Amino acid sequence: MKWYFIRHGEMAGDPHAYYAPPVSGCLSARGEEQAEALKKAMDSIVFDYVFASPLGRAAQTAQALTCAPGTAIHIREWLVEWRPSSVWRTGVSTRYEDMALRAESARPEQSWQTDAGEGTYEMAARIVPGFIADLDRIGVRAGHGGYLLNAAEEDNRHVAFVAHGGSLGLLLAFVLGIPMQPFPPISFKETGTAVVQLVKRADVWYPALVIPPPDISYV
Repeated sequence: MKWYFIRHGEMAGDPHAYYAPPVSGCLSARGEEQAEALKKAMDSIVFDYVFASPLGRAAQTAQALTCAPGTAIHIREWLVEWRPSSVWRTGVSTRYEDMALRAESARPEQSWQTDAGEGTYEMAARIVPGFIADLDRIGVRAGHGGYLLNAAEEDNRHVAFVAHGGSLGLLLAFVLGIPMQPFPPISFKETGTAVVQLVKRADVWYPALVIPPPDISYV
């Protein structure tokens, strides 16, 4: 089994608006080119499951992976990017700008939680349980420091998670067992893709990061 963690293409429009596929207008012209390049790069892969954030740029990018008949996009709110404080919705822009400035000037060890919005622990509490629950639904159970698969001995399924730099950075760090930090230790470029292969040891499958060759132009 392989997991693909894919960041969206360059954004256009409202960054906070939710959408359900089919989606259009949420990627810039450059973002659409990036999505098309992603589609070509992934052309030989048939995805068994595609999970995507409901924010338009992620949902539209995910559509590049659903060329095979019967491939659906499963929209998941747990994949949404960092959530800002509700203050930004009040129209008092100066108040939120002050909050954001204070957050940005804080040292990393002081930024687990700020008044500007969701902190690292809150993001993890939303993203990690959602990830584990969806894996369980497709027959992959977390346990013994790895994962237990209900499927046959050779599980060749391909699963994609299409979301945002922050949420994916945190999620991939969790999958690889990297200690939680105030900021995700992994950075994704637009349509950047990280591939994780599950490797079997006895009856437990462990995630291993696959480093692709340098000829992947879509990254």
